Amino acid sequence: MKLKDKVAFITDGASPAGQGIAARLAEEGARVAANVFPALSPAGLEPPPPAELMSSADPCSKAAIDGAVQAVLEKYGRIDILVFNNNEIIPAALEDCDDETFDRIMAVNVKSAYLYAAAAGVSMKERRSGSFVFVSSIHDEKPCGACFAYSMAKGCLKNLAREMVLDMGKFNIRTNVIEMGPVEAEWERFYSDLSPLYEHAGERINGPRMGTIRDIAEAVLYFAADDSGFANGSELRLDGGFLLTYWVRRKNLDRATGRELKPVW
Repeated sequence: MKLKDKVAFITDGASPAGQGIAARLAEEGARVAANVFPALSPAGLEPPPPAELMSSADPCSKAAIDGAVQAVLEKYGRIDILVFNNNEIIPAALEDCDDETFDRIMAVNVKSAYLYAAAAGVSMKERRSGSFVFVSSIHDEKPCGACFAYSMAKGCLKNLAREMVLDMGKFNIRTNVIEMGPVEAEWERFYSDLSPLYEHAGERINGPRMGTIRDIAEAVLYFAADDSGFANGSELRLDGGFLLTYWVRRKNLDRATGRELKPVW
Protein backbone atom coordinates (compact mmCIF):
# COMPACT_ATOMS: atom_id res chain seq x y z
CA MET A 1 0.00 0.00 0.00
CA LYS A 2 1.33 3.40 -1.01
CA LEU A 3 0.38 5.27 2.18
CA LYS A 4 0.74 2.59 4.82
CA ASP A 5 0.73 4.17 8.30
CA LYS A 6 0.88 7.72 6.95
CA VAL A 7 -1.43 10.32 8.48
CA ALA A 8 -3.61 12.38 6.16
CA PHE A 9 -5.72 15.36 7.17
CA ILE A 10 -8.48 16.39 4.72
CA THR A 11 -10.36 19.68 4.89
CA ASP A 12 -14.08 19.93 4.04
CA GLY A 13 -14.21 16.19 4.56
CA ALA A 14 -17.99 15.77 4.22
CA SER A 15 -18.16 17.15 0.67
CA PRO A 16 -18.38 14.62 -2.18
CA ALA A 17 -14.73 15.23 -3.03
CA GLY A 18 -13.69 15.04 0.63
CA GLN A 19 -15.39 11.70 1.11
CA GLY A 20 -13.92 10.28 -2.09
CA ILE A 21 -10.41 11.43 -1.20
CA ALA A 22 -10.70 10.05 2.34
CA ALA A 23 -11.87 6.66 1.07
CA ARG A 24 -9.10 6.39 -1.53
CA LEU A 25 -6.29 7.35 0.83
CA ALA A 26 -7.62 4.92 3.43
CA GLU A 27 -7.58 2.16 0.79
CA GLU A 28 -3.86 2.77 0.46
CA GLY A 29 -3.28 2.44 4.20
CA ALA A 30 -3.47 6.06 5.40
CA ARG A 31 -4.79 7.03 8.80
CA VAL A 32 -7.36 9.65 7.89
CA ALA A 33 -8.49 12.67 9.87
CA ALA A 34 -10.96 15.18 8.46
CA ASN A 35 -12.43 18.55 9.23
CA VAL A 36 -16.19 18.68 8.67
CA PHE A 37 -17.62 22.17 8.93
CA PRO A 38 -21.42 22.06 8.55
CA ALA A 39 -21.65 25.37 6.70
CA LEU A 40 -19.46 24.01 3.88
CA SER A 41 -20.98 20.54 3.54
CA PRO A 42 -24.12 19.84 1.48
CA ALA A 43 -27.16 18.92 3.55
CA GLY A 44 -27.74 15.24 4.12
CA LEU A 45 -24.16 14.07 3.60
CA GLU A 46 -22.65 11.84 6.23
CA PRO A 47 -19.05 12.31 7.40
CA PRO A 48 -16.56 10.18 5.45
CA PRO A 49 -16.49 6.69 7.06
CA PRO A 50 -12.69 6.25 6.72
CA ALA A 51 -11.98 9.26 8.96
CA GLU A 52 -10.77 8.06 12.34
CA LEU A 53 -10.69 11.57 13.79
CA MET A 54 -13.23 14.28 13.06
CA SER A 55 -13.12 18.00 13.81
CA SER A 56 -15.54 20.83 13.06
CA ALA A 57 -13.19 23.81 12.94
CA ASP A 58 -14.40 27.05 11.38
CA PRO A 59 -12.23 27.27 8.22
CA CYS A 60 -11.86 31.03 8.66
CA SER A 61 -10.66 30.94 12.28
CA LYS A 62 -6.96 30.65 13.11
CA ALA A 63 -7.68 29.47 16.64
CA ALA A 64 -10.10 26.80 15.40
CA ILE A 65 -7.72 25.50 12.72
CA ASP A 66 -4.77 25.50 15.12
CA GLY A 67 -6.89 23.44 17.50
CA ALA A 68 -7.94 20.95 14.82
CA VAL A 69 -4.36 20.43 13.66
CA GLN A 70 -3.16 20.07 17.24
CA ALA A 71 -5.78 17.37 17.88
CA VAL A 72 -4.40 15.33 14.97
CA LEU A 73 -0.85 15.77 16.22
CA GLU A 74 -1.83 14.70 19.72
CA LYS A 75 -3.53 11.54 18.44
CA TYR A 76 -1.02 10.46 15.79
CA GLY A 77 2.13 12.42 16.55
CA ARG A 78 2.44 13.80 13.03
CA ILE A 79 0.70 14.88 9.84
CA ASP A 80 2.26 13.47 6.67
CA ILE A 81 -0.31 14.74 4.15
CA LEU A 82 -2.61 17.73 4.28
CA VAL A 83 -5.25 17.87 1.54
CA PHE A 84 -6.81 21.31 1.26
CA ASN A 85 -10.22 20.68 -0.29
CA ASN A 86 -12.25 23.83 0.52
CA ASN A 87 -14.34 25.02 -2.43
CA GLU A 88 -16.76 27.83 -1.61
CA ILE A 89 -18.68 29.22 -4.60
CA ILE A 90 -21.17 32.09 -4.30
CA PRO A 91 -22.17 33.50 -7.70
CA ALA A 92 -21.92 37.29 -7.73
CA ALA A 93 -21.12 39.93 -10.32
CA LEU A 94 -18.45 42.52 -9.64
CA GLU A 95 -20.91 45.36 -9.11
CA ASP A 96 -23.30 43.31 -6.97
CA CYS A 97 -20.93 41.49 -4.62
CA ASP A 98 -21.22 42.71 -1.05
CA ASP A 99 -18.36 42.80 1.44
CA GLU A 100 -19.61 39.80 3.39
CA THR A 101 -19.77 37.58 0.29
CA PHE A 102 -16.36 38.71 -0.95
CA ASP A 103 -14.71 38.19 2.44
CA ARG A 104 -16.32 34.76 2.84
CA ILE A 105 -15.14 33.49 -0.54
CA MET A 106 -11.59 34.74 -0.01
CA ALA A 107 -11.41 33.43 3.55
CA VAL A 108 -12.69 29.90 2.85
CA ASN A 109 -10.80 29.38 -0.42
CA VAL A 110 -7.41 30.92 0.31
CA LYS A 111 -6.97 32.38 3.80
CA SER A 112 -7.96 29.01 5.25
CA ALA A 113 -5.25 27.30 3.17
CA TYR A 114 -2.64 29.64 4.62
CA LEU A 115 -3.89 28.93 8.15
CA TYR A 116 -3.75 25.16 7.64
CA ALA A 117 -0.31 25.39 6.04
CA ALA A 118 1.05 27.49 8.89
CA ALA A 119 -0.42 25.19 11.54
CA ALA A 120 0.69 21.90 9.98
CA GLY A 121 3.93 23.23 8.54
CA VAL A 122 5.61 23.61 11.93
CA SER A 123 5.53 19.90 12.74
CA MET A 124 6.36 18.96 9.13
CA LYS A 125 9.47 21.14 9.26
CA GLU A 126 10.50 19.53 12.53
CA ARG A 127 10.16 16.08 10.97
CA ARG A 128 11.60 17.33 7.65
CA SER A 129 8.88 15.59 5.72
CA GLY A 130 5.39 16.31 4.43
CA SER A 131 3.10 16.84 1.47
CA PHE A 132 0.46 19.50 0.85
CA VAL A 133 -2.09 18.89 -1.91
CA PHE A 134 -4.35 21.78 -2.88
CA VAL A 135 -7.52 20.69 -4.69
CA SER A 136 -8.18 23.84 -6.68
CA SER A 137 -9.86 24.78 -9.95
CA ILE A 138 -9.20 25.62 -13.59
CA HIS A 139 -10.45 29.06 -12.56
CA ASP A 140 -7.11 29.84 -10.96
CA GLU A 141 -6.22 30.73 -14.57
CA LYS A 142 -9.47 31.24 -16.48
CA PRO A 143 -12.20 33.53 -15.11
CA CYS A 144 -15.48 31.71 -14.66
CA GLY A 145 -17.58 34.82 -15.30
CA ALA A 146 -20.04 34.03 -12.53
CA CYS A 147 -17.96 34.54 -9.40
CA PHE A 148 -15.03 36.90 -9.82
CA ALA A 149 -14.01 36.56 -6.16
CA TYR A 150 -13.77 32.77 -6.54
CA SER A 151 -11.38 33.12 -9.50
CA MET A 152 -9.35 35.66 -7.53
CA ALA A 153 -9.15 33.33 -4.54
CA LYS A 154 -8.05 30.33 -6.62
CA GLY A 155 -5.38 32.45 -8.31
CA CYS A 156 -4.11 33.46 -4.87
CA LEU A 157 -4.15 29.81 -3.80
CA LYS A 158 -1.86 28.89 -6.70
CA ASN A 159 0.65 31.56 -5.71
CA LEU A 160 0.44 30.51 -2.06
CA ALA A 161 1.47 27.02 -3.19
CA ARG A 162 4.42 28.48 -5.08
CA GLU A 163 5.55 30.48 -2.05
CA MET A 164 5.27 27.32 0.07
CA VAL A 165 7.58 25.51 -2.35
CA LEU A 166 10.27 28.12 -1.73
CA ASP A 167 9.69 28.23 2.02
CA MET A 168 9.24 24.52 2.75
CA GLY A 169 10.94 22.65 -0.08
CA LYS A 170 14.31 22.61 1.66
CA PHE A 171 12.64 20.77 4.55
CA ASN A 172 11.51 17.97 2.21
CA ILE A 173 7.94 19.28 2.19
CA ARG A 174 6.17 19.26 -1.17
CA THR A 175 3.24 21.41 -2.29
CA ASN A 176 1.25 20.63 -5.44
CA VAL A 177 -1.99 21.83 -7.00
CA ILE A 178 -4.81 20.00 -8.76
CA GLU A 179 -6.83 22.21 -11.11
CA MET A 180 -10.27 20.65 -11.45
CA GLY A 181 -12.68 21.21 -14.30
CA PRO A 182 -16.27 19.93 -14.54
CA VAL A 183 -16.83 17.04 -12.14
CA GLU A 184 -19.98 15.04 -11.49
CA ALA A 185 -21.88 16.27 -8.41
CA GLU A 186 -19.84 19.50 -8.42
CA TRP A 187 -19.93 21.33 -11.76
CA GLU A 188 -23.53 22.58 -11.48
CA ARG A 189 -22.46 24.80 -8.60
CA PHE A 190 -20.81 27.03 -11.23
CA TYR A 191 -23.89 27.43 -13.37
CA SER A 192 -25.26 30.98 -13.34
CA ASP A 193 -27.12 33.37 -15.59
CA LEU A 194 -24.09 35.62 -15.18
CA SER A 195 -21.96 33.44 -17.48
CA PRO A 196 -22.50 30.94 -20.32
CA LEU A 197 -19.27 29.06 -19.59
CA TYR A 198 -20.98 26.03 -18.07
CA GLU A 199 -23.89 25.81 -20.47
CA HIS A 200 -23.67 22.42 -22.20
CA ALA A 201 -20.65 21.62 -20.04
CA GLY A 202 -20.68 17.96 -21.03
CA GLU A 203 -20.40 18.89 -24.70
CA ARG A 204 -17.34 21.04 -24.05
CA ILE A 205 -15.38 18.09 -22.71
CA ASN A 206 -13.15 16.46 -25.32
CA GLY A 207 -13.74 12.92 -24.18
CA PRO A 208 -16.45 10.36 -23.48
CA ARG A 209 -17.33 11.39 -19.92
CA MET A 210 -17.49 14.01 -17.20
CA GLY A 211 -14.83 14.05 -14.52
CA THR A 212 -15.54 12.03 -11.38
CA ILE A 213 -14.77 12.19 -7.69
CA ARG A 214 -12.55 9.16 -8.26
CA ASP A 215 -10.46 11.22 -10.71
CA ILE A 216 -9.88 13.79 -7.99
CA ALA A 217 -9.00 11.11 -5.43
CA GLU A 218 -6.51 9.41 -7.76
CA ALA A 219 -4.78 12.72 -8.46
CA VAL A 220 -4.54 13.45 -4.74
CA LEU A 221 -3.11 9.97 -4.15
CA TYR A 222 -0.47 10.57 -6.81
CA PHE A 223 0.78 13.77 -5.17
CA ALA A 224 0.46 12.35 -1.65
CA ALA A 225 2.48 9.20 -2.31
CA ASP A 226 6.23 8.86 -2.66
CA ASP A 227 5.78 7.99 -6.36
CA SER A 228 5.69 11.74 -7.04
CA GLY A 229 8.64 12.54 -4.77
CA PHE A 230 10.17 14.96 -7.30
CA ALA A 231 6.91 16.83 -7.93
CA ASN A 232 7.02 20.11 -6.04
CA GLY A 233 5.15 23.16 -7.28
CA SER A 234 3.43 21.08 -9.97
CA GLU A 235 -0.02 22.01 -11.28
CA LEU A 236 -2.11 19.14 -12.68
CA ARG A 237 -5.10 20.16 -14.78
CA LEU A 238 -7.98 17.66 -14.81
CA ASP A 239 -10.68 19.02 -17.10
CA GLY A 240 -10.99 16.63 -20.04
CA GLY A 241 -9.91 19.39 -22.41
CA PHE A 242 -12.73 21.68 -21.25
CA LEU A 243 -10.65 24.85 -21.49
CA LEU A 244 -9.46 24.03 -25.01
CA THR A 245 -12.95 23.92 -26.49
CA TYR A 246 -14.33 26.73 -28.65
CA TRP A 247 -18.04 27.43 -28.25
CA VAL A 248 -20.51 29.79 -29.86
CA ARG A 249 -20.83 32.84 -27.63
CA ARG A 250 -24.34 33.71 -26.54
CA LYS A 251 -25.68 37.22 -26.87
CA ASN A 252 -24.16 39.70 -24.47
CA LEU A 253 -27.13 41.25 -22.69
CA ASP A 254 -27.31 44.35 -20.54
CA ARG A 255 -28.46 43.07 -17.16
CA ALA A 256 -30.49 46.19 -16.42
CA THR A 257 -32.43 46.49 -19.70
CA GLY A 258 -32.20 43.01 -21.24
CA ARG A 259 -31.00 44.55 -24.52
CA GLU A 260 -28.13 43.12 -26.49
CA LEU A 261 -24.85 45.02 -26.10
CA LYS A 262 -23.19 45.64 -29.46
CA PRO A 263 -19.39 45.53 -29.71
CA VAL A 264 -17.72 48.90 -30.15
CA TRP A 265 -15.15 47.81 -32.74
